[in-house]
Parts: sequence; structure tokens; C-alpha cells
Amino acid sequence: MLLQRLTGVLMPLFSLRREGDCGIGDMMALEEWIRWAGAHGVGFLQLLPVNALGEDDAPSPYSAISSVALEPLYLSLERVPGMESPLPPYRDDLPPQQLPGGPDYVDYARVRTYKRYYFNRAFNRFEQGEEFATLRGEFEQWVQEQGSWLDDFAIFSVLSLTYGSTAWWTWPVQNPDEARALVKNSEQACRQKRYRQWLQWLCAREWAQVRRVADECGVLLMGDVPIGVSVASADVFFERHLFDMSWSGGAPAEGNFAEDPFTAKWGQNWGIPLYRWDVMERDGFAWWNRRVRKLAEIFGMYRIDHVLGFYRIYAFPWMPDRNPEFLPLSADEAAARCEGRRPGFRPRPDDTPENRRANLMQGDYLLRRLLQAAPGMKVIGEDLGCVPDYVRPDLSRLRIAGFKIPHWEIDDQHRIMKGDTYNPCSFATYATHDFPPICNDWNDWYAHVQAGKAAAIDSTLAPDKRRELLRVGRDCAQVLAWLGDYAGLSAEQCMVPWGPAVKDALFRALFACRSAYAALMWTELFDVPVRLNTPGTQGGTNWRPRMPFTAVQAADMPQSDWIAALSADPQIKR
Repeated sequence: MLLQRLTGVLMPLFSLRREGDCGIGDMMALEEWIRWAGAHGVGFLQLLPVNALGEDDAPSPYSAISSVALEPLYLSLERVPGMESPLPPYRDDLPPQQLPGGPDYVDYARVRTYKRYYFNRAFNRFEQGEEFATLRGEFEQWVQEQGSWLDDFAIFSVLSLTYGSTAWWTWPVQNPDEARALVKNSEQACRQKRYRQWLQWLCAREWAQVRRVADECGVLLMGDVPIGVSVASADVFFERHLFDMSWSGGAPAEGNFAEDPFTAKWGQNWGIPLYRWDVMERDGFAWWNRRVRKLAEIFGMYRIDHVLGFYRIYAFPWMPDRNPEFLPLSADEAAARCEGRRPGFRPRPDDTPENRRANLMQGDYLLRRLLQAAPGMKVIGEDLGCVPDYVRPDLSRLRIAGFKIPHWEIDDQHRIMKGDTYNPCSFATYATHDFPPICNDWNDWYAHVQAGKAAAIDSTLAPDKRRELLRVGRDCAQVLAWLGDYAGLSAEQCMVPWGPAVKDALFRALFACRSAYAALMWTELFDVPVRLNTPGTQGGTNWRPRMPFTAVQAADMPQSDWIAALSADPQIKR
């Protein structure tokens, strides 16, 4: 018997909005959306990593400076003890400093400046006010309970501020013990350390409140565990023995992501060090246990980003800042600059039966150990990309739900597989945060079909151009026809631009598949055709789009009624 379907919505925290927020989604906004989800039959809200970020203008949630510490920018100022009231309103209508601006994009630099100013003022009141004596005792008790990670993160944050960079290899202090002593012997640095610990305490308190609201509403929060951790992080600075910094993890070129020439030619270079799994094993994978257990304090389910990396991971013998240097080179020329080392899978490729068996055994063992850190949590494995055929059967045995993206699930006849053939241990969706919403793709395919029809009767076109337009048009017409067939649409019904009828048919088919989980992005749900991230590119609008409405306003929108009806449909809700 199949598990009851859990339907969810991807809602990155930075995208959320509420009345009176400060230019970025926060915990109070998340609580409003949790209540919205509970009232509309949405079983889970999928968030992106919520760990502490660096100082980038548009920081990636996958480049956090800690695997455990949480990002204070998501705190609701109204709930901070010692915060003055009323606060001056945050201005989101000011000209942008560098990146595209306006109220529908997060301006991280401005948000950071605004919130930190008031955090500091509240911290001063918290430290001095008699009315906060009890809370100070709770704070100090919490600090004692956290162990070494909190001290290390706070020290790393202080030194990053002191030296103007999280790139610790550029600091004059390289030894962790010397770094700890440096902060300990400075009164000002000690105060900054305590301030950073205080912010983490506030994060822990407010996330605990969010978890209580989610539990009361019967809504699961879905977190995210990136496969790697940034080299510019407290983890790598203080626990260097766990990481191999001679390689930079990433993904191989797959013939797409043409927006970035390096990614198209070489693949994605994420700048994450590889793990020394043998060293981690000696202490029982304590680093991973800590990471997952802290995650379990907030979330009821989580996604492992790039779960393929536990079996073998593609790696570069150079860091991303050198990508422009290697872009024009051949593989042999690149190897000559890297002492003969070439990009490839580590610890071994899948080129022999013995290597494939060894990679399978490694991934299975590591994931079993990870699952033991927080038993009972629902686990999703992002298994997209170059997927060896041994991975998905192993994930199914481990009860880790792999992804099903319908228009990528092709059978032996080169047709899209129907949802009733899916493994129940899977997570169905049309897109992730790294891809355009399905409405964008649909309209792009439709535009190519129309361009092909126009080319067929345009006598002014050069023969090569006409052939190319006709070929692309035919290919896109085939994709629309296959997706239409998947959704139960006739040939005529699917040869139209995106609209309510197409949306309803496609998502009704998605939510009726056999997968235990089915999800859509908030951009798809509310018909906002923006992309959250374009891999291989930085800055611009990546990780910045905001909802143009609050959860309270969304409750009165027809899209909310639509997903409530869809989630309650007895043919879908099993």
C-alpha cells in the first residue's frame, strides 16, 4: 500500500514577505506561510540551507561559512530582546547599490547594514538592562551546552570582521590555537565573540518557535544539506584535518548551462574541499553527526544536495577563482599546469566493474552512517546529473527518495514515463531552484514551435537557418506532445501557450503520480515566471527574487484555492 501523498511547496526563506519585514524573508513571515500551508492542505514547505552566510552581495545559500551556525538576517527584529520600538521603516524603494534593485529583490548589503545596526543596539540593552537578567542566564546556559562549534564559529566571525574577509588563508593568523588565543586576549574581540554567540542563541530560540508552529499546524519543514561546505568556513579553518583542500568539488559538464562558457566546457566548480572520509571515520563521523542532529532540531525532513557525491564526486585540481585561466585550455594543457592532475571523479571513476562496486559500497556505507545521526527523519536525495545506474536502487533500499522530473524520465521508446510507473520512494517535481519554472520552459518550447512554423513559409531565410529552426521546432513540439500525453491533454490542447488549463493538467498529473512526495516552486504555484538561480553564474538576480505578496494576501488569491482543492482531491491524496 502506498504512503499518503505529501504535497509541498519550495519557499526559500529569503523569498518570503510579510507586512513590516526588513527587505528579506524572516521567521515571522515563515510562520505566516506555515499557517497558510496548514489551511490549504500543503504538507511541507521546502526551504534552502539556512546556515550563516558570508558578506557577498548576493550570497549563495550553498556557500555558508558554517555547517551548523544559522543566518541572523532571517531573525524578526520585533522578537529580539532589547530591540527598540517602533523601528524606523526599512526602505526598499531606494536605488540599488550594485545589483538590480526594487522591492521584488533582496538587497543583501542594505538589509545587512540595517539589521546589524539594530542588532548591536539591542545587544547593548540586553547586556546592561536589569529586566534581561533572567534571559542572560538562559543565554549563558545555552552557550555552555553548545560545545566547541559555537566558540569556533564566533571566533571565525570575529577574525573575518577583523581581517575583512572569510578567506582565512589570507589572514596573518593561520593556526587555530593562535586564533583562539588572539580573541581571548582582546577585550573588544571577546565582546564581539559574545555578540556573535548571542545572535546564534536568538536564531535557536526563534527557530524553536517556528518548529512549534509547524508541528501545531501539521506542516513539515524540509531543510537542505549541501554535499559540501565552503572552504572559507569556520569548519575548514578549525577542523582542517577533515578536509582535502587539494581538490575542489563540483560536477562534470553535461552539455547544458550555456549561460556560462566554463560550465558548458568543464562543468561546475563549486569550490568545496573534499572530505577525508577515512579520517572522519576514526571519530565515528562526529562532524556529520553534529551537522545532521542540529538540522533535526528544526526540520522534520531534509534533502541531501548532490547525494551522488557520497558515492563519488567530480573534482577539479584548481579552485574557482582560477576558472578563467583554464577556460581556453585543452585537457592536456590544463593538466600541465596542475602537475599532471585532471578533473575527474574522486576517489575513483566508474570505469571498471571493480570501481563501480567500490563506489557503490562507499556511498551505501556513508549514507547509512548519516541516516543513523537522526533516525526517523524523512530524507530526500537530489540525484540529478550524471547518475550511475547503481545509485537509485541503493537509495531506494536506504529509503532515501530520489527525484523524478517527468520530462527527464524517458522510457526505452523515448517517451515520457507515466507517473503510475514511478517508484513510491521518490520526490516528483517539474523543476528545482536551479532551473526555470515549468511555465517558462513551456512557453519557450511553444515559441520554438511557432518559430519553426514561421520558418517553413519564410522564403527569405537562408537554408541552414530554416533547417535549424524547423529542427528545433519539431523537437519542442515533441516535448510538448509528450508532456501533454503525460497530463492527459490532446495534441491540440498542448500546442498552446501556458495558461490555467495547462497548469492544472500538468500539476494534477504530477500530484497523482506514485511518488511519496510531490512539490512545486512558489513561482510555479503563483504564476511568477522568475528564476531563483542560474548555475555557473554569480550576482545579478541569483538568490534574490522575493514574493510580491504576503501569506495573508496569498490566502485570498485563486492559486491558493487551486492548490487546496488539488491537495484534497481523493484521486490525488492517497
